[in-house]
Amino acid sequence: MKGQIIRERYEATCDSYDELYRAEQYEKYFVALKDTRPKGIVLDAGCGTGLLAEFMYSYGLLDEVDRYFCIDYSRCMAEIALWRLGVLCPEKCVVVMGDLEDLPLPARSVDVTYSFTVLDLLDEPERGIEEILRVTRGRAIVSLMKALNLKDRLVTRHRLVGSTSKDVILELRRPTLLPP
Repeated sequence: MKGQIIRERYEATCDSYDELYRAEQYEKYFVALKDTRPKGIVLDAGCGTGLLAEFMYSYGLLDEVDRYFCIDYSRCMAEIALWRLGVLCPEKCVVVMGDLEDLPLPARSVDVTYSFTVLDLLDEPERGIEEILRVTRGRAIVSLMKALNLKDRLVTRHRLVGSTSKDVILELRRPTLLPP
């Protein structure tokens, strides 16, 4: 149910999203991409209006990307992302409507995944983490809002990459099996 409410909120604000959140998102991108550069096949899970692709394009970071998947739950956000990526990287960028809790990609098909302030919004954030780790063969970078409890549960299990004024940025770690 939380997911439906979130979708409705994003649908209602998508036309002003960039104006409201570009600076805040860019702050996260600076921190995250300093640690993990995009290369190969990249997934932006919960891409919104495609601001991460815009950021990467502005800094020449799409050059090492072979294919860029931009997946979002909101039709309005995905439509804006489709326009933006059609201008910035029409040959290598793809926009897909999808749910982070059930990503429409094969296992281990992505080299690098980024997901900024999306896990906090999911009905089942652990399911979102499982899905990100399922499709990613390389590194998976996520941000979580400092003000929410989810970060307290995850920060001890995953590697802290950095933080911004409102978020922590983590590299997701695969669970390790202990010997019997």
